[in-house]
Amino acid sequence: MGRTEQDDNVLLDALSELNGWVADDGRLRRTLPLDESQHAELAEQIKIFADTLNVRPDVSRSEQATLIVLTRDGGFGLPDVTFAGRVESAYISIAGDIAAQEDSDLAKGRFTRWLRRS
Repeated sequence: MGRTEQDDNVLLDALSELNGWVADDGRLRRTLPLDESQHAELAEQIKIFADTLNVRPDVSRSEQATLIVLTRDGGFGLPDVTFAGRVESAYISIAGDIAAQEDSDLAKGRFTRWLRRS
């Protein structure tokens, strides 16, 4: 059974709660301003989240940023959005003030209700 329009709306609503995550062409992506040590710490967390949720992100490092891309045949789903939420939470913890400056509401945890559902 395929996804319904309601399923898609729930996913898009959940994604809208996450700062900086972009959905296009069935992909989810996020660029995070991190230094080398922060990137290494986040990469370790990403491995754990990816294994737990059975997602396969592409994580790359460029200049002063980390790029995360999730691609899945048929578009992204709940595991992908859950992964994005967990990455965002880890990013806030690791980057601290940098993450808080990006979106002060996000730093207050407005998206945590989506994490609790998974």
